[in-house]
Amino acid sequence: MKERCQSCALQFEREPGYWVGATIINTTVIFATFVVVFVGGVMTTWPNVPWTPFLIVLLVVNGLIPVLFYPLSKTIWSAMEMGWNPLDSDELSGGDVRP
Repeated sequence: MKERCQSCALQFEREPGYWVGATIINTTVIFATFVVVFVGGVMTTWPNVPWTPFLIVLLVVNGLIPVLFYPLSKTIWSAMEMGWNPLDSDELSGGDVRP
């Protein structure tokens, strides 16, 4: 990921540890997805739950969702954080601004 936006020179990481919020969002989505898939799978197959295939599906889902969703979680976090802490003029100065 680049340090600044090439169009507007916005510095993406506004302070050290900035992306912790994105990690929290990602973790929350992973946990919610796990709960929905687990509860939905158990409820639809009860009382004869096929545990081995069910475990494989859960492992695949919990392995792919964090990787695929992380860029979107960064976008969501940036939007939320900019709503709370709008940009200062010094945050837009400098960088690789296109002419």
